[in-house]
Amino acid sequence: MDAQAALAELLELSSQVEAAAIVAPDGVVEASTIADAARAERLARAGRELLAVAAEVRPEGPAVNRVQVAYPDGSVFVVREGVRTIVAVTVEEPTAGLVIYDLRTALRRLDEEEPSAAEEGREAEAGDA
Repeated sequence: MDAQAALAELLELSSQVEAAAIVAPDGVVEASTIADAARAERLARAGRELLAVAAEVRPEGPAVNRVQVAYPDGSVFVVREGVRTIVAVTVEEPTAGLVIYDLRTALRRLDEEEPSAAEEGREAEAGDA
């Protein structure tokens, strides 16, 4: 699944996520639900900075893979899974565990391979036999 499709699926499944961006290991926005590219870049940069600051708090501990910053009207979540990071803006008072689960699922979906047209054809033929 490509990054844009993973984000579309995320927004379809999660009523708590209002906007999100998937960030590649090099810091480039791979996909975003935000039409304004500059705003998507700012969100991605904020996510990278939040992870960095959180890591400074406990440098001797395990790697920081998720951060939540809560505001009165919503939250910002940053989740790193594998080599990618996803940054999301949510509604107010989100269910943190559910949002983190949804964000991790979106990143994991990127690693799933969709069957090629040839494989789908073979599966259809096998079903006809």
